[in-house]
Amino acid sequence: MRTEADPKELIRLVTQHVSAYSSWPEDLKKLIGQLQVYNERLTDFTQAQLLQGLGRGVDVQRFSSDSDYKKETILGLTETLDDSVYRIALSLAKRYSVPLWEVYMTHLEFLFTDSGFSTKDIESRSESLRLFDTLKTDPQAFYSHMTKYVLPTVEGTDLGRLLYYYTLLDAAGCEPHVTTTIKPDSHVKMLKKLRAVANGLDYRKLTDESLDPLVTLQSVLTSQNVLSISKLANRLPVPGGGGATVSPSAVHSVWLQKLFWKGDPQLLKRPPQSDPDYLHAYDTCAKYLDRLVPADAVHLLDNITFSSDAAKILSIQARSEVIKRATKGLRQLAEKSRKRGGDGGGEHEGMGPAGMTFDEALAHLQQSQAHLDTLSHDIILSFRDSQQEQLQSYSRLYDLSRSERSKVHELAVTMATDGQPLECIGKLLCVAVGPLDLSVKTVLHDGVARVVAALSGDPDALTNYSQPLRVLEAMVTTVHNNVQSGDSTVTSDDLLAWLRPFCGDSSLPVRPRIDVLQILESNFSLRDSDVRLLLLYRTQAVLKDREVWIEDVENEDKRYSLFLELLDAAQKWEDFQLLMLLLQAWPPMLKEEVSVSERNPWVVLTSALLTRCQGSEVKLDLGQQIVAMVRTLYNTKHKPPVQCIRHIATLLLQNQPSLQQPALKLMAETGDEELLQLTLDQINSMTPDTASSSDAELLSLLLDAGLLVGCVSSALYPLLSSHMLSHQQEGGWDVEKAAAELMAAGHRPEAGSLLLAHRGTHQGQFTFNSALAVLRKWL
Repeated sequence: MRTEADPKELIRLVTQHVSAYSSWPEDLKKLIGQLQVYNERLTDFTQAQLLQGLGRGVDVQRFSSDSDYKKETILGLTETLDDSVYRIALSLAKRYSVPLWEVYMTHLEFLFTDSGFSTKDIESRSESLRLFDTLKTDPQAFYSHMTKYVLPTVEGTDLGRLLYYYTLLDAAGCEPHVTTTIKPDSHVKMLKKLRAVANGLDYRKLTDESLDPLVTLQSVLTSQNVLSISKLANRLPVPGGGGATVSPSAVHSVWLQKLFWKGDPQLLKRPPQSDPDYLHAYDTCAKYLDRLVPADAVHLLDNITFSSDAAKILSIQARSEVIKRATKGLRQLAEKSRKRGGDGGGEHEGMGPAGMTFDEALAHLQQSQAHLDTLSHDIILSFRDSQQEQLQSYSRLYDLSRSERSKVHELAVTMATDGQPLECIGKLLCVAVGPLDLSVKTVLHDGVARVVAALSGDPDALTNYSQPLRVLEAMVTTVHNNVQSGDSTVTSDDLLAWLRPFCGDSSLPVRPRIDVLQILESNFSLRDSDVRLLLLYRTQAVLKDREVWIEDVENEDKRYSLFLELLDAAQKWEDFQLLMLLLQAWPPMLKEEVSVSERNPWVVLTSALLTRCQGSEVKLDLGQQIVAMVRTLYNTKHKPPVQCIRHIATLLLQNQPSLQQPALKLMAETGDEELLQLTLDQINSMTPDTASSSDAELLSLLLDAGLLVGCVSSALYPLLSSHMLSHQQEGGWDVEKAAAELMAAGHRPEAGSLLLAHRGTHQGQFTFNSALAVLRKWL
């Protein structure tokens, strides 16, 4: 009789038996070790099957063999509100030595982020599971995990949850590890008070030490809570304040700004709409001026009278009236302060020195009043009433400047870089209040310095001047016009002195330095040294791979020698293109023995091109390239003289028959009588095959040059007359005039045929007699 044993029970009994003794033979010890490994894996496999039964998507094989996956799975199981699953997770964590701290931390994080629990429920569950007793044993790790994973998920306006969050940090003793200025205990104290009085406040923004806390506070401040909140202000650091904190005075200042512009539920229920409303709003604000130090009072009054809203919404008269009332109110406060033995500029709660006395505040208001008075000057009114947006913007910027030196200077530099007349800039500087120590010359110098910075690649300058050359050109033109009108406030010598260091800086790219000198050259007469410098830069810009010194290009003979040297070394088309650029970068060769002879650089260049750029490996249409080269010179100071064109055409004609057409094109478009006659000689010697290959451009040029009559006996005439008729509209040729010229030259049949074709008679109906008849009728 056979009985079946339960494998699990069998393994348990064997394991128990072998574990009871230690002195087993070596061969059995190996087998016992394998049994223990197998037993562990079987247990893992059984546990994984159990987990899989929970519907958690556990990979059974991986759980058995991968320790990292095993740990992640166990911690993942703790993210649950199902107590039975949570207990399994705890049991597994204990069995596989997953730290209890990590288990509890993962569960607490889950409660905050994904449980959907209210803060009260989180607190209740955390206490019932006694999570915190273990978590507080490692304050540094607790702080690190909470700030990295929990805090980012808490809404800034959920003050209750933030209070619980910071309460946990405080209770865990995290303060030594906190890197921010505000410590957990301060957070707890502030949140307890703010939760009661500041509904809707974004506390995370308020305590973000890179942001201005006053901006965040202003949205929730009212007459009902401003006093309570101001008492908490000294717990809030000022961004970049070097340890300074917000003052109660500053809190009241931003509240009063809000009160003035938007009203208050208790004090000013309807937001102001008109000047009288705003003056009434100011009178309401004035009742609280005694809560402000002088610097904050000035900040409030500048917001009311010199913000963009003030300039847009209030009349100048209303702004002036506010300043008058404020001046009176501050004088009274100053007097009270003196009687109490203070000057209003000492320490203020939660803050360093206020930085301003009552006398300084009154002086500030005096300048504000004086500046408002300047807004009626003609130059400012002309800006304001202009149809140009740019001039209107100058009016707005001047209005808001309060005649402060930095703001007036910035506006004046902007006008200079915009190319505004120097006289206009001068008037603006004269209107502003106070000794600004600014002149048109210093303003223009500063503008040039900014443009030079942009040209030198300064990223900050390029942000404001993305096209610095255009800006510089506008400024140079302005100075040129000013000099032309007889004003010597700023001269060409000034501009050259400011720009010469940039132009002479060899560490900078050549191209912008050339552009700057060219702008100056087109507006002023450069001194010889600057002309030579410009030549050198232009040469260096073309010859990037060769060292060039000013001595190599200082006169025409040296430039010609350098050209010949480079030409002698030129072999490829790219080499010749470089020489074309170089000749255009230099002044034209003016010596007669060069400019009108075969030594002309363009003639010499053509000759070398035809000699060295021939052969089957050259894919260029050389003739067309030479025509294009010559044509690029027509409307420049490098336009070749007629003799030079003749030499180039002769080289083309002598080279090979295929270059006859380019030669004819160049000669035909000169209009020179000798060259036109040479063109006709060439045409009248054409064979029919050669004539048939003539392109439309050549035919048009011949007609433009009036050579129809001269070509009448050539093989090209039929093509030429046909081209005139079929392209008459775009060519603008007068067919009847051409027929009259043919008739006057004794070519009556050709003249008649041309007219018949022009009038629409079919070619099959042409006869000698019909051609003569049409002449008698139409001419």
